[in-house]
Amino acid sequence: MFDPMTLWMQGSVFWMRIIQQQQEAYLRTLCAFAAAMPHENAAELAREAEAMKQTLRPTRSKPRAVQAGKSAQAQRAMATA
Repeated sequence: MFDPMTLWMQGSVFWMRIIQQQQEAYLRTLCAFAAAMPHENAAELAREAEAMKQTLRPTRSKPRAVQAGKSAQAQRAMATA
């Protein structure tokens, strides 16, 4: 009747239901906000997305392994100098 495993399972189910209810409430809130936002037409949205792509392009950096290799070379050069 009060088997520890049963109690653990019942407790887990209880908390999972609580978490599920919170997630559903959060998603309902997000949907309400999204429904209240003004809708743009597809052309304006595409222009905005293209503009964001141009400004948000990541700068290419060297991989960490290359940077680490250079710092090791620099340390060796300093040690021999």
